[in-house]
Amino acid sequence: MSDLFDDDSITKINQLTPVLPIVQEDDLFGEKEDAEKLDIEKIKSSLNNLKTQINQILKLLEAKESKKQSFPVFNPKPIIFDSIETKNNSDENIIEGVFNGEKMIGSDGKEYAVPPNYASKSKLVEGDIMKLTLAPNGRFIYKQIGPIPRKRIIGVLSFDEERQLWNVLHENKKYKILTASVTFYKGKPYDEAVALIPQDCESDWCAMENVISK
Repeated sequence: MSDLFDDDSITKINQLTPVLPIVQEDDLFGEKEDAEKLDIEKIKSSLNNLKTQINQILKLLEAKESKKQSFPVFNPKPIIFDSIETKNNSDENIIEGVFNGEKMIGSDGKEYAVPPNYASKSKLVEGDIMKLTLAPNGRFIYKQIGPIPRKRIIGVLSFDEERQLWNVLHENKKYKILTASVTFYKGKPYDEAVALIPQDCESDWCAMENVISK
């Protein structure tokens, strides 16, 4: 070696030759593995959060569906019976229908006025099935033939001056009530009212059962 290059030449070669650092295998792949591990953890965390949100949405939907099934909404449309219109004899017609809180909606699609005094005295509840007999002399004879299951509530009487209607306020909901019922029980605004409503479905009307005067 000394024969080919003198000391000055060797020194110059050493100065020109780059010195490469010693790199361990862990140094090459450690950061990559850490990054992959971090990404996997983030993905798992995001998926778990998404799973939790989906489960909460499913529970909410199930609760709403259960509520709808437990409390079906009453729709006072005409009810079609097997016998829409029958005759006891050649002179009398009988029509069946449903009470909507104020009138009877006949199975023929027509509305029939129910005497308020009769509705109040009979404590008819929205959804009750009724029978109307059309007598030869033109008289309308009503009869309740299918009372709907009902429940009792206690509310506060109020009077709507603009609409000239009486209401019973119960659990933040106003139920309309026949004026004849309030008059019969001599009710006044802010009196406590004991009323009847359908047990298993929503309604807009209630039937007065009693009044507790204040």
